[in-house]
Amino acid sequence: MMWIAVAILQIVIIVAGIQHEQRAGLWSWSKFVFALAFGGLEVSILLTPIMLMDVRSPRFMPVFCAAGFVAALNFIWMIIVARRWKLPDGRTSLQAWRDEHPKK
Repeated sequence: MMWIAVAILQIVIIVAGIQHEQRAGLWSWSKFVFALAFGGLEVSILLTPIMLMDVRSPRFMPVFCAAGFVAALNFIWMIIVARRWKLPDGRTSLQAWRDEHPKK
């Protein structure tokens, strides 16, 4: 039953974050959907060896480690790409973050 409370709390946090980003002019639904699809791809990369191979096989661990390595490289690539995304006002997401969090 605790998972229900965690799920509700997660939804509340997500909705609050979306509203905050929309007010700041930094929100994009297409990028949100892309990020969700990317998360699905990462999960599928990691779950494929588990679903298709015998876990007790001597080849399982090397294949699973290779899948984890590919997922990690893919995640690093995604961070690089996401930092170059353009917002509606022409700034990149990194520039917008810097504008919101100036150095003191």
